[in-house]
Amino acid sequence: LPLTRRRRHLQGPLIDADLDGTWPLPLAQPEAVGLSTQRLSEISRWSDGWVGSGKLPGLFTAIARRGKLVYAHSSGSADVASGSPLTQHTLVRLYSLTKPLVSVCAMVLYEKGLFQLDEPVSHHLPSFANARVLLASGEIVPAEREVTVHHLLTHTAGLTYGDSDTAVDEAYKAAGCGWDAPYHLSLSDFVDRIRRPAPGL
Repeated sequence: LPLTRRRRHLQGPLIDADLDGTWPLPLAQPEAVGLSTQRLSEISRWSDGWVGSGKLPGLFTAIARRGKLVYAHSSGSADVASGSPLTQHTLVRLYSLTKPLVSVCAMVLYEKGLFQLDEPVSHHLPSFANARVLLASGEIVPAEREVTVHHLLTHTAGLTYGDSDTAVDEAYKAAGCGWDAPYHLSLSDFVDRIRRPAPGL
């Protein structure tokens, strides 16, 4: 979204990316929106370190709060071969964004008191009641405890993607709920199949 105001830069290290006037948010000092300049500046050191060590070719980080941009920092390159810099206009492929989006939405509902983190998922999705666990030995046993919302949010519920070659992944595929299931199953059917992906499981 184009800005209708003139180009503006903050003084100091927090907005050190080249914002060329097309950023869709007004700029502000972190303290004006309840954040810490000192703590945010650590992100620059962290991202520069990851790029410098060769772990990542480039990072662009932007943080906004209360509708105002308070931090923007670019490290490294958008293309290793050409060395072109990573900027706010670099197009990148994003993966797994449903996770942070769903997690934020869940936390909004949690703040409203609509569920508890230690609450069994079966209170909302009955298919998750009486779960069973596939052990490394191949034996299927009743789960010692119910899957909770906390388990889902921390990826400790025992679920998988259905795109590998583990026994559980193979069971998912056999039940038609592998990685491509969301493209041809309703959400309720998908959840039911994940809960009971194969006979005996």
